Parts: sequence; structure tokens; C-alpha cells
Amino acid sequence: MKRVFAWAAAHLVAACYLLALALWALWALGNAGWDAVGFATGRLTTVQVPLSSLTSQDVALTDEGLWVTTGADPQFHLQAGQPVRSVLFETGAPASGFEGYWAGAGQDFSLRRRVWADETAGGVLLVLPKTAQTLRIDPAAGAGVVLAEGENASLTVNAPVAFWRYFVPRAGQALALAVLPAAAAVVADLGLFWKGRLLKKRG
Repeated sequence: MKRVFAWAAAHLVAACYLLALALWALWALGNAGWDAVGFATGRLTTVQVPLSSLTSQDVALTDEGLWVTTGADPQFHLQAGQPVRSVLFETGAPASGFEGYWAGAGQDFSLRRRVWADETAGGVLLVLPKTAQTLRIDPAAGAGVVLAEGENASLTVNAPVAFWRYFVPRAGQALALAVLPAAAAVVADLGLFWKGRLLKKRG
């Protein structure tokens, strides 16, 4: 153990980044395990929610059976009646245009609670960092974007999430993983420096 501490003291930046990655891996494993328990106990269930049952804005179903954006700020509002961890939107529209905003009871939608969509073989996937009761889905902005086909088009709530996705940080989390370990290393280095100065004075 002394060798480990000696190595860490001599390589503060590397040690701080390794510690941050280890903590992140534990956090991701904990989330994956908690979701697995949720599905096993019925706390989380995978359900299909028709688009026609959602509250929408600037989105319409055409006579041809196409769900099309009709304005500058299209939205779907989902209240699933159960905890929501992920949503799969079967669409041919690019994932780059999709955002998700989640909220708990009594909360308003906020940029602080926003996720970007990922493109998958089945469509566009939104994965929330934690379960939520209410979700707002903002598809591609602008009129004339085809989002889905058919009157029975639906969302898949709590769609299965690949294990590796738990380890992919969101933008804010990635920034924290990039910056905080370096900042911690600087603080630790300053602490060791002043500790050495004090010990010299006392000696």
C-alpha cells in the first residue's frame, strides 16, 4: 500500500484520472445493476405507447398516414404512468435533431435535464441518466420532417439498453471527467507542497 501511495504522490495527474475512471465505472455498473433489478421486479417494464395518445405540438398525422412536423418547435409529451429510463422512437429522421427533457413530480423542463438522442438500428434512442415520470421529446425542428408512418406508430418506453451505453458519459459528465481530475491533482500538489514547507520550518 505504501508503494501505491508513493506512486500516486509522484504521478498525481495520472492517479486522479485513474481514480475518476474507477469511480465512473462503479457508478455505471451500479446503474446497470439497478435497472436489471428494476426489470426483474417489475418496477421497470417495456411498453409500447402510441404517438396518437401523446400530447403533441407542431406535429400532425396526414391523410397519407405520416407523422409530420408542422412548425418550428415540434414536441411530444410523455407521461407513462411508470418510471421511464429510456425511449426508442422508430423513425427515419436523423438522431441529431432529437432532444429529450425529463422532469420529476412538480418539476419544469430545463436545459439542465436534457439528453441527446443516439441513432440505432431500430430508430432514435433516448437514455435518461435516471428514471423520470415525465418526458418531453423534441424531434427535428422545422416543418415537413417525416417522423413516423402509420396511425399506429408508437414509442417503446424502457427499451432495452446495451450494456456498454451505461459507460458512455453525457456531455456534462464527460466535461467533468476531463476537468475535475486535473483540478484535483493541482489542489493535491499544492497541498503536498505546503505540507513540505511546513515540515521544513518545523524541522
